[in-house]
Amino acid sequence: MILGSVIVTYNPQIEVLERLIDSTTRSVKTIILSDNGSKNLSEIRALAASFSNVTIIELNDNLGIGYAQNRGIEAVFADPSIEGVLLFDHDSQPSPDMVTVVGNAYEEMTAKGMVVGALGPVYMDPRTENNYPISVFSGFKLIKKYPIPGDNTPIAASFLIASGSLIPRTTYEKVGGMREDFFIDYIDIEWSFRATHYGLPSYVIPNARMLHIVGDDRMKMLGREISIHSPLRRYYLARNSVFMVKIGYIDWRYKVREVFFSISRVIVFLFFVDKRMTYLRYIIKGWNDGFKGKYGKIDVLPRG
Repeated sequence: MILGSVIVTYNPQIEVLERLIDSTTRSVKTIILSDNGSKNLSEIRALAASFSNVTIIELNDNLGIGYAQNRGIEAVFADPSIEGVLLFDHDSQPSPDMVTVVGNAYEEMTAKGMVVGALGPVYMDPRTENNYPISVFSGFKLIKKYPIPGDNTPIAASFLIASGSLIPRTTYEKVGGMREDFFIDYIDIEWSFRATHYGLPSYVIPNARMLHIVGDDRMKMLGREISIHSPLRRYYLARNSVFMVKIGYIDWRYKVREVFFSISRVIVFLFFVDKRMTYLRYIIKGWNDGFKGKYGKIDVLPRG
């Protein structure tokens, strides 16, 4: 399978980005760096120039991860020989064989007649060395699955994290790209639901591995480990959860669950963090903008 990759960059650590390119460059035909207005763009240019198959799209401003992903995907698929695209964040850390393993899995699955919308790896949090669960939505429950050691059978998943995922050209042509107006958060969940709506399921490949960090920090809360995001990210999470409820092809049972947990998580969350009033202001604004249909990027709220 001939692959290309898109790496969305925003003020990356150059040495981390270099490791990512090094680990994937021999497994893909082209790498597109879709840059969201990085302050260290000159360093990114110099790094890209040291690889023969790396190209930069300079967006000059942070226009959101969905916008950057879409411009990169379009550039990759402009080459008609490329059959699939891998998406990465600039701090993604795939195992050396991850790209090959996922690409081979796609070919094996389709050769057996399986319909494949997208594939992703198993993710591990380098801070805790714990695997993130594979999310499977069933009824009103979100079941968390983990791969069985030694069993490399693909696992059906309701959602894939965008970073590390493989989207075949055939899927992209049917489903389309990412929601640019979300800016950040819920983008990969919405896309996964949309692909499923078109009859294209997602799978996790157990022997494909990648280090990935979700949230700014992790903490234990009522026996569960959760991500701690900045107040601004909490705005997008709150706002886009409302947008998800408004979308027609999202399963209604997911919508009921989303409303319940969006409210209950916030109530519990505010008991465990500092700057509670700051978080609350951003969350309330997020819900309010969601109901009003205000999309896109916002600036940091004034103190108040």
